[in-house]
Amino acid sequence: MFENEQVDNIIHAGLILIVYMFCVILLYFVLSSPVDAIFDAIETGSVGTDAETYMTEFLPNIEWAVRVVFAIALAIPITWFIFWIFSREPDVTIIRRR
Repeated sequence: MFENEQVDNIIHAGLILIVYMFCVILLYFVLSSPVDAIFDAIETGSVGTDAETYMTEFLPNIEWAVRVVFAIALAIPITWFIFWIFSREPDVTIIRRR
């Protein structure tokens, strides 16, 4: 139904953006606690000393990457929406009468 349709209405695009943002924020709140619990379990797990040094070195970077993915999931649609709004060229077909 919507395969080849382009969004030409700002209200339609705004509603799509609002629904998408709601879904991503809801997904973040649903998944943030389990993901934090998994990272805490990995961090406090008993492993060898060699693995412990790697975990303390790389685990904060992995946690940061997961948060960046959620931030990008929010930022890309907002950026697309702003660029889509400002990409419209004005209609120059109106001619002033003398």
